Amino acid sequence: MNEPPRSTYRKKPTRVGSLAAFSEVLPQICQNLELDKKVNEMALLALWPQQVSQLAGATLGQNTRAVRLRKQGYQTVLFVKVANAALASELTFHIPVLLNALNGYKAQTGLTVDRIQVSVGSLK
Repeated sequence: MNEPPRSTYRKKPTRVGSLAAFSEVLPQICQNLELDKKVNEMALLALWPQQVSQLAGATLGQNTRAVRLRKQGYQTVLFVKVANAALASELTFHIPVLLNALNGYKAQTGLTVDRIQVSVGSLK
């Protein structure tokens, strides 16, 4: 009978003599799942509508949406959706000012945005 290699067998969890308090293991779980990083990313994305409205006008603030942050090589890229091509073109003129404004929150978020990539698409 063909048996799968031993590496595919699931190992039984090791038993610990006593249970640890949830407050003791929660920080390690958060660190392992990088939840603090995700919270910081969400905080930065939440800043987008306010910053765009203040610096580039309410029209761009209502018709753009920060979608996600991703590492591309050594850069952190903020991906932004815009309702139409005319607004995308207008937004490109405001990118340097928006980058400075978003990076001004580095102390709170721990993140620096190196580049903003704009694409036209649905804001839903």
